[in-house]
Amino acid sequence: MSDTELLQVLLQRIEALEAREQALTAASNAYQAIITTLLGNMDKTACDKVISMIEQAHEIAYVRAAHRGDEPQKRKIKQADDVAQRMFMVAQGQGRASQSR
Repeated sequence: MSDTELLQVLLQRIEALEAREQALTAASNAYQAIITTLLGNMDKTACDKVISMIEQAHEIAYVRAAHRGDEPQKRKIKQADDVAQRMFMVAQGQGRASQSR
């Protein structure tokens, strides 16, 4: 393969990766909106219980990854936990706003 052909193949792969990244970002944003809306519309007790269960699941997964020495998995779990915490804050804000109406 010539350099030009290799460059074309590389550019096609980059385009495919960028398209996949955009699709994943859109899906992630949609799921975050759905989850925050659902949590925001729950009564406070149920919302707090769901949040607590998710936090426990993250902690269990993190401890298991740490026990295995799986650093990439630990980073993924930490990133997921950061996103979840932001969603919880938004959901709890939505819940307070809907209760004040």
